[in-house]
Amino acid sequence: MGYLAQIPGCSRCLEAAVEKKVAFVPGEPFHPTGGGKNTMRINFSNATPEKIEEGIFRLGKVLAEKVGKKVAV
Repeated sequence: MGYLAQIPGCSRCLEAAVEKKVAFVPGEPFHPTGGGKNTMRINFSNATPEKIEEGIFRLGKVLAEKVGKKVAV
């Protein structure tokens, strides 16, 4: 499992991510003492390096769309 930096509203990105055939788990439930609202958990323990790269690329595009930044292709 891995954590990414805090991204405001990232839980709202899940639906858009699934549409791009990539997913994550909102991180808030994994913070038993509170917090984690703008975090996500990603799993890459059972994927090839190529699939990880493609998944991160897709997720990056979703996040860039949500924060209004362009992603280099």
